[in-house]
Amino acid sequence: MSNILEVQNVVKQYGDYTALNNVSLQVPKGSIYGLLGPNGAGKTSLIRIINQITMPDSGIVLLDGEKLKPQHVQYIGYMPEERGLYKTMKVGEQCLYLAQLKGMPEAEAKKQLKYWFEKLEIQGWWDKKIQELSKGMAQKIQFVV
Repeated sequence: MSNILEVQNVVKQYGDYTALNNVSLQVPKGSIYGLLGPNGAGKTSLIRIINQITMPDSGIVLLDGEKLKPQHVQYIGYMPEERGLYKTMKVGEQCLYLAQLKGMPEAEAKKQLKYWFEKLEIQGWWDKKIQELSKGMAQKIQFVV
């Protein structure tokens, strides 16, 4: 089985602090992969590198065998514990906005959101504000997005 994601000898430093020291990992296609570790272990630094928010000081990241490129961001998603949702925005409005930020046309976004809202049985949440949702409910919205 081939890998969807490969991290090879990635190093990331912030001043004198080394957050990632020659980190390598492989994520097989079709798998679910989690990063676990104590505070300061470099989990967030690695996620930021994979999502191209920051760049590694050295090493490479491959997505489906290809060196990571800016257009790959549309195929990558992650769900942090701290929700990055706008609390006063309505759920549906926010989902459409975030889908379009990822490059999805509005009509396709509406179609996909309708599918996921029905699948997760959350159709009634469309006009609720994020601040009205529990943490678990908000995480469902993050998953959909």
